[in-house]
Amino acid sequence: MSTSKEKILESARDLFHLNGYNNTSVDDLLKNTGVTKSNFYYHFKSKEELGLLILEKRIEDYEIKFLANTLGNKSVSPEKRLKKYYKEITTYHKNLDCRRGCPFGNLALEMSDSNENFRLRLSEFFEYWQKIIEGCIKEGIKKKEFRDDLSYKSISQLILSHLEGAILIAKTQRSLLPLSRGSKTILKLLKPA
Repeated sequence: MSTSKEKILESARDLFHLNGYNNTSVDDLLKNTGVTKSNFYYHFKSKEELGLLILEKRIEDYEIKFLANTLGNKSVSPEKRLKKYYKEITTYHKNLDCRRGCPFGNLALEMSDSNENFRLRLSEFFEYWQKIIEGCIKEGIKKKEFRDDLSYKSISQLILSHLEGAILIAKTQRSLLPLSRGSKTILKLLKPA
């Protein structure tokens, strides 16, 4: 049986991703969980505190499922790691029927101009995410799996930018094609001559 705090966390994670942070009120969370307002404020000082906690939990989950198990898995070649990463991302969005989008990209679009705490944490995470991609690309260049005439920093920025943009377009078009075509093109672009 879930505790009140667990119910709130589960509900907030889902509703923030579905409706956005600003479009989800504390009352929406209470209605969805059956938890009282006093119980909510017993566990969380504010909706912002809850939102930042949800962001931290999403980051932890993403680091394990998508970064450590794919791009960070040094027992697999860099090219295979990048392919597996793209496959995992594509599968995730396929399972969402190309709805909802990237929880990090959505939150960055929604909150970066209005809340410095969210902006800073998202900025740190995007930088960390790019460094993980960068490490894989750098190793792939060193092992001659990827071409060496492109900057690994630029390629990692391109990959992250492509992902966020392609996920946004996939959400808008309700199609995986922007994600799958773009990832195939990047993999081709990386191939040594």
